[in-house]
Amino acid sequence: MADRDDFDNLAMEHLTAVYRAAIALCGRADEAEDLVQATYLKALERFDSFQPGTNCRAWLMRILRNTRIDRLRRRKVAGPALPLQEDLLAEPAPHPEPAWTDARDILENFADEEVIRALGELPEAHRLTLFLIDVAELSQAEVAEITDVAVGTVKSRTSRARATLKEALQAHAKDLGLGGREP
Repeated sequence: MADRDDFDNLAMEHLTAVYRAAIALCGRADEAEDLVQATYLKALERFDSFQPGTNCRAWLMRILRNTRIDRLRRRKVAGPALPLQEDLLAEPAPHPEPAWTDARDILENFADEEVIRALGELPEAHRLTLFLIDVAELSQAEVAEITDVAVGTVKSRTSRARATLKEALQAHAKDLGLGGREP
């Protein structure tokens, strides 16, 4: 790309989408912020390799994915870092007896933490694929390019991720006394 300022402006238009993808990958805001910063630094270092007229968001997402993979590899070589989280050591709070009257009550009482936990339990490849398809609203072809897999793999990962997420959330709903069918 000939003009660095044009590239900077174009790349910054996608900052929110890249940050959301980083949150989906990392699960923690501080890690996601570091990952986004590293992604944008790499993008700026390589801005001359970006082809004008192509999908900048997909290009940035691919850099994000590769940066995340590099970090995971380095972490694997260095050994696991296990942060002490006191909230994980505490006894889980019991769920109060629900008083459900309509669908709105159900949604309001269904904790975001449970959705986040269920998403966090998905394999990273499935979580990223699901995020890129359902949240970033990228096409299957774009996701295939970003994740370096075939479109068929994107389809199967999306389907498996949705099924796994549905299963986890149904189990949680049943634990809350929301009923549900027996498997």
